[in-house]
Amino acid sequence: MSKRSIFLSLFLSFIVVVLIPFSNEVNASNIVNPKQVYSFEQMERDIVRLAETYPEIIEYKVIGESEYGRPIYAVKLGNGLSTSYINASNHAREWISTNLTMNMIDQYAQAYRSNRNIGSYNVKNILDFHSFWFVPMMNPDGVTLQQRGLSAFPSSAHSALITMNNGSLSFQRWKANARGIDLNRQFNANWNNLANDPGRPSWSNHRGSAPHTAKEVKAVLSLTNEIDPEMAVSYHSSGEILFWNFHQSGAQLTRDRQHARAISNMTGYTMMGVPSRTGGGGYTDWFIQEYKRPAFTPELAPYVGNTHVPLSYFDRIWNQNRQVGLYVGLNSHRAFMSRFDARKLPVSLEVNGNNLGQTSGAFSVQGRTLVPVRSIFEELGATLRWDSQARKVYVTKDDISIEIPIHKHEAIVNGQNVSLDAPAMLLDGRTFVPLRFISEAIGANVQWNQQTRHVKITLEEAVQMTEEQDTIDADAEATELDEEGSYSPTTDVDEDTEALSDDTDDHEEESALTEETSEEITNE
Repeated sequence: MSKRSIFLSLFLSFIVVVLIPFSNEVNASNIVNPKQVYSFEQMERDIVRLAETYPEIIEYKVIGESEYGRPIYAVKLGNGLSTSYINASNHAREWISTNLTMNMIDQYAQAYRSNRNIGSYNVKNILDFHSFWFVPMMNPDGVTLQQRGLSAFPSSAHSALITMNNGSLSFQRWKANARGIDLNRQFNANWNNLANDPGRPSWSNHRGSAPHTAKEVKAVLSLTNEIDPEMAVSYHSSGEILFWNFHQSGAQLTRDRQHARAISNMTGYTMMGVPSRTGGGGYTDWFIQEYKRPAFTPELAPYVGNTHVPLSYFDRIWNQNRQVGLYVGLNSHRAFMSRFDARKLPVSLEVNGNNLGQTSGAFSVQGRTLVPVRSIFEELGATLRWDSQARKVYVTKDDISIEIPIHKHEAIVNGQNVSLDAPAMLLDGRTFVPLRFISEAIGANVQWNQQTRHVKITLEEAVQMTEEQDTIDADAEATELDEEGSYSPTTDVDEDTEALSDDTDDHEEESALTEETSEEITNE
């Protein structure tokens, strides 16, 4: 064999052994394939795989069932205490919005793991302090009916479904759930005045017998109440327009218009005006009305008629919307922190006779007192360690071992799960923990002077309360802490370094986050 033949053989072997596996590896990194008819079953499989692949930032749960018993999934992406909410497939034929939101979860998770930006947004920084809650398919029955027809439903339901579809056996135009209720006309926002209701269950526009009666809507309302999002997005599919206005006024109107302009500039979607007196009934209408916070309904593609959007539009849709979630997450966290800072009250701290005053950074919010980990535990003689990968604080003192996951309402004490009345949190470069839990877990005695807002903690001996002092008890901390903020440490800390130092400066991280993200909300 000639040298040339040998070289050519070796070169081809290199192509087969190296380049082909590399190509497969690149393709395999995407769990979600958004360029397919994306079914409920495919979504289920992908949600499980995403949670298994990215356990550090993705979890999911079932928040309810559809009218025909299909689970309604909520996917949490991120580790923060501030939250936003994004849903899709309110209308059956608009399932390309599920393709978008599932791809969004996948791509954001990949960017987090590889620490890369999407556009000008630092995804890792955002997901370390913010949590997105996605409901990627609010209407699984309707989507399944639109995609698969009657075969996906029991024969006993066929006659009613055909009747609701005006006698047609083609369900390509179907919008409602499988009971003939239009979920985007079910929310109690001008519900009584909605126009074009057919007065009976139908493939489109039937608002139902009363608001908030459809199972799918009940599930979403319950989740919204639980997570208390700062901003919301409800994706629909046709028109390339942006709904954002539901009778706001004053500062609320000005704020929401600024956010809408930013999203409009990002997507190219036309901002819509005030709805008519017969408009409303949608999730974002209700959210704006009840929460007085920004919410947006982007219509993803050019109008294509009474059917689903062709998959050929997906690349365009993704390019227009890939940064929308990150914009919403970043600005949701800013709103959250603004309200949180406004409600914080400083607390002075004394530990084993060492009066730290207010310099420790201890504070109370809504009846909960939180203290910086290092300030209190080192004074009590404990050893601390921060695990940046697991995002946990480890505390040891004599025969007591404590694990404190960041942003969780639980800790582990000597191997046993213990509920926290407020989650541990990262704020301004320091880790804060609920005073009550830590004092009890490590066996310290705590005194609280309401008049002077002073906490006194002793470990060596119990201190009796004076008449002017009240112990911190469950009654004093009965109100749920509903607003905390967080910033992630920028470097690892091991046992031999000053773990969780009060001097850690995460303001640099926040500054970097701001500089690396897209333009600030433009002024009017």
